[in-house]
Amino acid sequence: MKNTLAAIVLVGFSFASGIKLAAQSKSLQRMQAVAGPAGRTDLNSALIDLDRASQATQNDIANLHVEKWKSGWKTGFLKDGSHKEQAQHAAGSLQRNLSAALPGLIHDVQSSRGSISASFKLYDDVTLLCETLDTLITASERAGKKNDAAPLEDDYSALARVRRSLAAYIQQSAATWEATHKLPVVSFAAPATQPSRQQPSRQRPSGQMSSSSPQIVTTDQGVKKIIIDDTIPEKKPAPAPAPAPAKKKAAVTYSNL
Repeated sequence: MKNTLAAIVLVGFSFASGIKLAAQSKSLQRMQAVAGPAGRTDLNSALIDLDRASQATQNDIANLHVEKWKSGWKTGFLKDGSHKEQAQHAAGSLQRNLSAALPGLIHDVQSSRGSISASFKLYDDVTLLCETLDTLITASERAGKKNDAAPLEDDYSALARVRRSLAAYIQQSAATWEATHKLPVVSFAAPATQPSRQQPSRQRPSGQMSSSSPQIVTTDQGVKKIIIDDTIPEKKPAPAPAPAPAKKKAAVTYSNL
């Protein structure tokens, strides 16, 4: 009885190890499929591609609907619910990274004009995204959602290409810095700026005071001064009318008659 139980446990561990090795082999094949010659070193184009890949990945993760997967039992001592939990964890981590961390790292690269340190931080984060996305794809396939996870394969390939472009840029920039102590000049496409809306100016009637409130300014001696916008001259009061000439009193005659 003990020998039978030990044999069952041994077979279970062997089966689990075989699945793990198969998953690792498939992940390696996925990496090799997108590998190839070094990507282009146009950093601006790489960031544009990264932004597109980020938007596409977020949409595909939302369409995967991991929260609606049904949990159940599968053969081989493996529980289907574990794949759902693994997929939920990977999907949540990806969504938080793509929506919160990644945009800030891209902005740091742009504002620093492509510094090596900022570019390496972005490269490190894209590497993490690739690894987590690979975990989500593998968990989806194990849960029987291979067709639903197919768009994530394209997202993985796009992120991997951007990762290689960043790696090539960092390598060439480091080599240039070591040789000349100068970094390559990187120009980024400036986003289209919206023209500021100007409120139409209303003409005030002549002599009307400005509607702006007075400002109180305190000098160094502690004296408060009130400043009023008097750019528009005050209306001069109309001159008072000249007083009418006094009427002469009629002569009064007294009589004793």
